[in-house]
Amino acid sequence: METITLTIPTMKSPHCMMVVSNTLKDMTGVSLKKVTPGEAQIELSGATRDLVVEAIEKAGYPVTNK
Repeated sequence: METITLTIPTMKSPHCMMVVSNTLKDMTGVSLKKVTPGEAQIELSGATRDLVVEAIEKAGYPVTNK
């Protein structure tokens, strides 16, 4: 398992954090450890960083530290 921290500058409100959380919750091999305004800490166990970034960006939130 690998833990990554992604910077998501436009994820500021509780609604935005919920959208990103729900996006990650539905992914296999991904466990959301912590979400705060502008940042998500994620544990990967089978999924790749690229797949997680792609899912978050598809939900409308650019990731700056890909």
